[in-house]
Parts: sequence; C-alpha cells; structure tokens
Amino acid sequence: MLIELKDYKHLFIGNDATLALQEALRACAGKPGSILKLGGGTLHFYKEFAFEKEYYISNNDYSKKSIIFPLIGMKDITIDGEGAELFFHGTVLPFVIDHSEDITIKNLSVDYPHPFFFQACITAADENNLELTYDTEEFSAEVRNDEIVFFSKSDGWEIAKDKLLACECEADTKAPSAYISPYFAYFKDADDGSFLSGMYRYVKPLQLAPGKIRLTGEIKHKHTVGNMWVCTFAGRENPGIFGNRSKNILIENVTLYHTASMGVICQLCENVTMEKLRTVIRPDSGRYLSVNADSTHFVNCTGAIRYESCTFTNMLDDAGNTHGNYTRFVQVLDAHSLLTTFGHFQQKGINLYDKGDQVHIVDNLSMQALATLTVKDSLLLSGDYIRLEFEEELPVMQNGYVIENFTKMPELYINNCVCGHNRPRGFLPGTWRKTVITNNTFFNMMCGLHFTGDANDWFESGPVNDVLVKGNNFKNSAYTGGAAIIISPHIKGDAAPFHKNIKIEENTFELHEERFLSAQYAENLIMRNNKFIKNLAFPSHNKVGENGISLKNCKNISAELPEKI
Repeated sequence: MLIELKDYKHLFIGNDATLALQEALRACAGKPGSILKLGGGTLHFYKEFAFEKEYYISNNDYSKKSIIFPLIGMKDITIDGEGAELFFHGTVLPFVIDHSEDITIKNLSVDYPHPFFFQACITAADENNLELTYDTEEFSAEVRNDEIVFFSKSDGWEIAKDKLLACECEADTKAPSAYISPYFAYFKDADDGSFLSGMYRYVKPLQLAPGKIRLTGEIKHKHTVGNMWVCTFAGRENPGIFGNRSKNILIENVTLYHTASMGVICQLCENVTMEKLRTVIRPDSGRYLSVNADSTHFVNCTGAIRYESCTFTNMLDDAGNTHGNYTRFVQVLDAHSLLTTFGHFQQKGINLYDKGDQVHIVDNLSMQALATLTVKDSLLLSGDYIRLEFEEELPVMQNGYVIENFTKMPELYINNCVCGHNRPRGFLPGTWRKTVITNNTFFNMMCGLHFTGDANDWFESGPVNDVLVKGNNFKNSAYTGGAAIIISPHIKGDAAPFHKNIKIEENTFELHEERFLSAQYAENLIMRNNKFIKNLAFPSHNKVGENGISLKNCKNISAELPEKI
C-alpha cells in the first residue's frame, strides 16, 4: 500500500507537518507492506502534535518523549523520504521503532534549526581565563546565577547547566584539538563525587556583553585564540532514532546532521542494518558538531548488527558501541531467585532478560564468569530493580557481583566505513559472537578500536571471542596520543585474560611514530602482515612501548611489528 504525505497537506498547521504525518502513519498501521513517501523537499516538525510516551533508553536519560515518527507495533513499513530534509524543532525525538519488525527508514536527513550544543570562538585566553564570542541567534546563551542558560525563543525551550562537557576544535579542520584534552567546565566549588571528576575544571562564568562570556578559574591550559570552543548541554533525552525490542531494521541513505543525543540507539533488537548512514556536519552550516553523543549504540541486541559504507564525523562521542549491560546483585531471595539493580543511572528501567536466556554471574573485580544459569522468569519490579528466577540453584553470592546476559549479544560487521574528527574513539566492539571489521578508515582523537568492558563504573559487558580486524587504514588514529588499537578491560588486580581470539592483519597504520597496539588481559591475539607509513605531518607523541606494541597480562600472543614502507 502506497501512502503519500502530500495527500495530507490539508492537515499542515502553517509549516508544521506533524499532525499530517501522524494521520499518514495511522493509515500505515495494521497494513503490512505499506510505504509512506514523504515527497522530498523540506519538512518541519514541532512538539504540539507529537505522540507522547515514556521510555527508558539505555545509555540515555529517562523522560516522557515527544515522538514525531512513532513506529510502534508496526510490521513491514517503509518510510521513504525521497530526499526530504527533516527539520525538528524543540525537545522532540524524531524516530521510535518499538515492538515492530521489518522497518525501513531511507532517503532523508535529520537536523535541528536550533541545535542542542553550543559553540563560540575563542577570542582571548590564558591559563586562568577563556573569552568566548558567539552568534546569539543560532547559539543563544546567557549567564544567570553562576550557570549558563541556553535557550531558543522561537522553539520554546530553555536549559540551565552548571557542568558542560567541552572541547576545543580547530578552525580549519573542525576536529577536536590534538593538544587540549576535552574536559568538564564545572561551575560549582566542590566535587560531586562522579568518577569523571578528574576531568573537571572549576571555573566561573561571567557575561561580558551579549554574545560574549568569560570563564575564569582552574582551566589548567591555554586555549588557542581563533579556534572554537564546543560543548553540549541537553542531556541525553532525545536521540535521533531509537529502537526497542524490534526486529529487522534497515536504515539506508540517512544523514543525521544533528541530534540532541545519540544518533542511533537500539536495545534488545534483532538484526539492524545501516547502509550509508551518516552523522556529519551540514555543509556550509558553520557548525563544528554533528550529533551530541555516540553516532550509534547497541545494547543487548541479537542477530547481526551490520554497518556498510557509513560515515561518522565530528560527533562528541564514539562512532559505534556494541555491548551488554551488567546488572548488580542486591539480595538473594531464595535458592533460585535474586534481586538485581542497575549499575549506571542511564541503564535503569530496562528488563534485559527473557525466559531461557543464559546468564553469567561475574566477579566485578576479575571480570571472570563464576557460574552459568538459565532464566526461568524475569520481572521488572520498578525502574530500579529486576527480580530474576533461575532453573538452577544460585552459587554463593557476594556484594559487588554482577549479572551478564550471555544470550543477548549480536554478531557485528563493520565494513567500508569512515570515522574521525570526533571525541573520543571509533568503534567499541563488545560481543563474544563473530565480529568482522574490514576496510574502514579511522582518524579519531583517541583510538580507532577499543576493546573494553567494566563492572564498576559504566557496567558495560562484552568480552570478545572471535574478532577479525583486516584491511583497515588507521590514518592518524589516536592523534592525541596512545595506540590506534587498545584492549583494556577495567580489571582490578591480577586476573585471567578477558578478551580472546583477536586477529589483526593486513591493516595500514599511518602515524607520526609507532603507536599500533596496547593490550591488557588478552589471549590468543595474532597481529601480522600490517604496514606502517610514517607521516611527519601528523602530531608527534610518545611511542607505545618500545616499538609500538605494549602487552600486559596477556597470554599466547603473536604480535609482529608492521612493516615500515
């Protein structure tokens, strides 16, 4: 069934297409095979007629969402923008795919006329002062009561912040600076106890004039006059595309010029394919940032996650992160049942477990699995607690132990993608199932690939067990220092290897000096037939180890140095 948005033109309210779109989507509901064509051109969407629903979104913030495209409970639906440029106004979430299957979104772009980030030109700087000059129309902000208030009068929102994640971006490349690390500009006097507080810079804001703010205090380094200071302020309430417990999602030829949080985030989904997905700056916009957080993020998904010919640049977090979430043991209820809670506040409210799932009980310090159990029943009691019942008896439980869903992890394929000029990394593969990373180009601020995992801070699970890294170009990857590829699970003390069976071959490392691989707690790693191109135009940093490879607490490693050409 073909449905065209133009047939609902009479429901446009001024330039607001939201009500017309809601009616067009209603016509698609219950009709598998429907194709909704948006007709190209420029479309604007506002909050007033949006669909509302509360969602817990992993690694994002809980709230009631104002959803423009609510693809909820739908089957075999295609949204074809036909080249449409979609502009979203205010605190809205563009796309939700929830309990749906066979959903395609293609041939469109997403942007916000008034973005949820702030940029200002650095017009004066020393180690204790930073003067920022900005466009008051697109990046409206002013200092009030020792906070900076960001707002849009036309879109009707206002956000006050006393802590801002900021970085300096170079005027010519628009990339985060190679010489100044990102930090939090913190306007209070005392540490708030966050494990990220080492990144705090204690400063005070002062409004010098309309469009001019000075930060004074513990900056610790001198910014470069003429570069741009960029920060986010919106929290993580509204990603661009959110998938929840859905199956067979295709995102094809979609450009996310800006989203208020992540670009694409899917949890508990099966089979997600991205072909020519882009998170990039709109050409000639003058902006320095695309999406506010990760370009893509996948949590406890299944089937296969596939990237093909995607581009991720100028985002303020990673290109892609695939992992599971550990939940924390709270209390034994009986011989087969326990109460568990969430490790990080942005993981709350999501029942990660289904009957029949295999889970591991994991020691949070060594990150080693102590027992394997089968879920008999799982009940989300509240946003804070899950009750789990198992077929088998529980082992002896201790405070600090975490639970990992071993079943809900996907295969991962990343091919022919480009990512860089972002803070901080490229891809974070975190699944024990087959992972293939081929023919990609990395020019990230930090490492191009990071194999991590921890059960104490972020609570992101995912030891890898079958990885091929082949034919990639680490072209000035980790341009602020460190290694192009890092393997570093957050393990405390001596422990057995965590990540296993990684093969790194036929890649090119184009760097100023030897900074190829830093690995900890790895086993059965092979590195061979790689090449090193020395490029003195790139920033210089210390070598990794003595010759570009550093290995600690590893077993059965065969790591050959790349051939210098």
